[in-house]
Amino acid sequence: MGMPKPKPDNVIRHELVLGRSERELLDTMTTAYTVNRVVTPISTLLSSTAGLLLVVGLGLAYIEQFLPPDWAERTDGSLRDWFETENIILGTAGFGIGAFIGGIIFPGVGAVPGGAAGAVAGTVTQEMSEEAQAAGVPKFMSYGTFAQFIATARMLKRVTNELQNQ
Repeated sequence: MGMPKPKPDNVIRHELVLGRSERELLDTMTTAYTVNRVVTPISTLLSSTAGLLLVVGLGLAYIEQFLPPDWAERTDGSLRDWFETENIILGTAGFGIGAFIGGIIFPGVGAVPGGAAGAVAGTVTQEMSEEAQAAGVPKFMSYGTFAQFIATARMLKRVTNELQNQ
């Protein structure tokens, strides 16, 4: 054992101060390091067939909860009929908006005819968008959220089948 160290009799403090450019560079380096720590495991997972199959399978499993059990065998027309809930949703939204506006314009009596007109307008809007999609108008230009569920599910199912056949 050696001799004990003497206690210091004074303290000297050293301080390093970074300029703005050094702080920005350090911030960029920290962000790059953090992103790399997150992206590397994800890219490693997606670079393997098994990892990609897992991600696609999970996506398809999530989407399938919104689809009928035999969705893969159905035609677009029968799927559209299955999703008639769109008509109910737009009709209900139209009823609420129409009743609100009718009640403001004609207090007391305007809510009922306004609601009826709104419900009809909402349902007609949905039917017109279905017809537009059938005529070839892209889905993003016509209203049809559920049709995109079907398209995504079909794409994921196709990718799953291709990955399983490799």
